[in-house]
Amino acid sequence: MAGSGEGRLAGSLSIGAGVRWQGREWEVVAWQGAQVTLVPQDGGQEVPRAVSYRWLVGAEDFAVVSGGGAPVADGAALGGWGRQEGREEAALWQARMVEIDTGLAPGRSEHARGFGPGTTLAQRCAAMSARLAADGVRCSAHTLADKRRKWKAAGENPVVLLPGPRDKRPGGFTDPRCLTAMQEVVARRAHASDVTIDVIREEVEDLLHSRYAEELGSAAVAALLPSRSTFYLRMKESGLADALDQPTRARAALASTPPLPHGGREVVLRPGQVTQADTTPLRILARGDDGRPTATELTTLIDVANHSACALMITPSRPRDAESGQAGQATRAIDLTLMLAQALAPWPVMPGWDPLSAAAASSLPFGALRAADERFTEATAARPVIRPELIIYDQGSPYVSEHFTEVCDRLRIARRPARKKTPTDKPLPEHFFVTLAHRFSQHVTHGWQGRSHKKRGRGIDRMPLYTIAELQQMAQEWVALEYQQTPDAGLRDPFRPGVVLSPNEMYAVQVARSGYRAVPLSPAQNRFFLLRQWVIPGKGGFMIDYRTYQPIAQDAGHYREILLRGDSKLPGREKQWECRFNPYRPERVWLYDHTADTWVTCDFRLRHLLHDPWTADMWQEHAEQHRAAGGSAKDEEAIALSLAQRDRRRRSRRPPPKRTGAEPPFQGLELETEQPSQDPYAGLEEFDLSTLRPYPALPISPLASPPAATPPALPAGPSNVERPSDSGQTPHPLAALFPDDGDDSPPNASATGTPAAIYEVVEAELLDDLDPDGDDGNEAEDDVWEI
Repeated sequence: MAGSGEGRLAGSLSIGAGVRWQGREWEVVAWQGAQVTLVPQDGGQEVPRAVSYRWLVGAEDFAVVSGGGAPVADGAALGGWGRQEGREEAALWQARMVEIDTGLAPGRSEHARGFGPGTTLAQRCAAMSARLAADGVRCSAHTLADKRRKWKAAGENPVVLLPGPRDKRPGGFTDPRCLTAMQEVVARRAHASDVTIDVIREEVEDLLHSRYAEELGSAAVAALLPSRSTFYLRMKESGLADALDQPTRARAALASTPPLPHGGREVVLRPGQVTQADTTPLRILARGDDGRPTATELTTLIDVANHSACALMITPSRPRDAESGQAGQATRAIDLTLMLAQALAPWPVMPGWDPLSAAAASSLPFGALRAADERFTEATAARPVIRPELIIYDQGSPYVSEHFTEVCDRLRIARRPARKKTPTDKPLPEHFFVTLAHRFSQHVTHGWQGRSHKKRGRGIDRMPLYTIAELQQMAQEWVALEYQQTPDAGLRDPFRPGVVLSPNEMYAVQVARSGYRAVPLSPAQNRFFLLRQWVIPGKGGFMIDYRTYQPIAQDAGHYREILLRGDSKLPGREKQWECRFNPYRPERVWLYDHTADTWVTCDFRLRHLLHDPWTADMWQEHAEQHRAAGGSAKDEEAIALSLAQRDRRRRSRRPPPKRTGAEPPFQGLELETEQPSQDPYAGLEEFDLSTLRPYPALPISPLASPPAATPPALPAGPSNVERPSDSGQTPHPLAALFPDDGDDSPPNASATGTPAAIYEVVEAELLDDLDPDGDDGNEAEDDVWEI
């Protein structure tokens, strides 16, 4: 497969990049949505061609030959490139450098004398120097070699070949040793009281004598110190005089600031040109695979050009247990490579995420990205895909591991270590950690440990905690929803310096100017991110950590071909073949056939026994327990059954507790139940409820119509309780509850036990206020209210 070689893995396309396509070399000169404009580099007369980006990168013979440089926007920074004569001079030097580099001048099909295929780079530089000398231009071969080296480092940008403005010599003609002594003396005075420049000059003179008197002599040392006026001038030019005028606190802070990173500050013009990676404790407790609380670590990759969070990885962290001998766990090389693979692919929007976290609802150029890369859909998160070209990393063991180095070399990603105990070499990840702690971690109610032990809440380890996967999803949603769409004071457009941009907006501006696109990787290429293991294939499969893997049915024929070949023919490996696997999902691995550049998919032999997700760490833990119980670590069936039973116990709910003793007797207060209470309704006969009639309500207003006549009283019935009435008849026992007031008279006082005087008082209160509206002058209303 020609399209899957090393050249295809070399990364991103931008304006000015060189590509190989259809057996020729082309240069990317323009972007228009999903169309790429290519110009042939072999000097042919063919017109530029506009091809589809998907068609271009999907070709079998496609490869990125050289990276391009983003065009410089400011004409003043071009050093004459914006003028016509500057363009002509830059084009002339560009043709010379191309001829020195390739041996063939642009637009020509034959090599000039001294530039043939058999010549070396030094010989071509000497031939070009002789040609320039014949034209009256003095330029040695060493100067041409330096120019070519600078030209290649700048992405073959001809601007660096133009003579720029001559920089003023720092410090003038003052000896550098005196300038160094001035800085040291001012730094020592940072925490002391303020002094004048005359005192600084005296201390500088003493320092020079003590340091160089034996080597140079007193007279030569006196010559190193400039005159008083020049000394004042140098103090003012270097900024040391202004530092002396500042308060003591400001001078101390300035003196404690470390110097700039080695190599200086890079001029970053396009996404992925420079990235920074770092790892830090997350200060959030999570639920580990064993169900117990575990600490976590966060690793992130930040792009310097637009401050975008390219990827982040949350991993468990625990120290080594001295009692049980269980090994510790922290961020490993596989975590870094998985984070790198995460940066090269779009993030999907997971179920339950906010709709505003989608790329279609953000400021990203979603239409152009979807037209160029079919992986961008409506369900893509609002985070750009950035392919790193240079990674500035911490000097931790995972970053210098063999696996991480191999993956970076395969992807042609340059690496540069930061200095030890110098966080300013990678300030963007450090600032991202602080931002995440303030704006994300404190809102994780379950597990947030606080900024310090003094501010930590109680019962953190006893509350329900999130798993590592849940924390990963929550952090990715926060990045897409808030971090990538929040304006950053450090991101400003050169043409609109007053507008503060978000990382997504800054990425859109840079893409529009540089035409940046990341070349997608195929699934076969992504398998090189996984861990490598050398195995010996056999008839029954091969083993990794005492787990037997066998090919799937579709790849069984290819596996037999590997068995028939026997040795792998790799130097120093003999019968061993390369295999790649993910320790977080070890149920499937891939055996690499380097002879045909293909993969053989293999599954774990006892995969059907394990229905829940498991990892290589969980397998190793149960293998240790099985060996401690007297078993063998090679007994994969017993270990698999133990792991499966553990998953079943974790899923099952604890049954309710069962009683084991006799039922305890009741020991409450004793009730007197010897004499039963008498029922007052025991002698009453059944009553027909259909004969009940509602009792008429009393009128509230005197103007209301009188109530209708009620039916006669209930018939008398037999009763053990008899009460004589005025008529001499025995009433029904419930007759007192339903009196007969059909004649509009008050209830019988003797029957209800209520005195008749009460009804007289109620009637008097109703007739007391004859004018409720308060209109005393209206006699007609008085007549109406009069009874």
